[in-house]
Amino acid sequence: MKTEAEDTASRHVKEKRNSKSEEKVVVHLEGGQIVKGFLPVEDPKDLQSVLERPRQNFQETITVFSSEDRSPVQVDLSSIKAMFFVNSFTGNSERNNLRYYIHGPEVGAIWVEVQFKDDEIMEGTVHNSIHHLIADGFFLHPSDPGSNNRLVYIPKSAIKDYRVLGVRTLANG
Repeated sequence: MKTEAEDTASRHVKEKRNSKSEEKVVVHLEGGQIVKGFLPVEDPKDLQSVLERPRQNFQETITVFSSEDRSPVQVDLSSIKAMFFVNSFTGNSERNNLRYYIHGPEVGAIWVEVQFKDDEIMEGTVHNSIHHLIADGFFLHPSDPGSNNRLVYIPKSAIKDYRVLGVRTLANG
């Protein structure tokens, strides 16, 4: 038989497990406007829940609760420049951001693993440019030298999973 203290502790753990948390966000819109507020998330420990379920967490429109009065602000994701998950709403405009790779060599290719919806897995390199991020598909140079495939066009709609394995320099520049 549980004591009252054990019952209260058990109830508290269940409530915490089922409770949502919120993250401080600063949303920069494409027109230069800024929305500061709180975004509800599933897991109060970290942002992993947002990363694991991006389609669930980020629909076409998200609701941010204003930092001023907690009123809901509807934000159309197609209108944002970026959403920053922040420690504080007060930024420091005089701070110079630290950039680790500014003087590093130019990386020509990204080594990736692509899993198709039929569970076939292919590994290779894609050109390091914005193209493979914004286009409907991308070209992959298979990493298997014995393969019959010299180049593969992959539509993003055929992809089940995608992982970056590393970076490569291009052989001919």
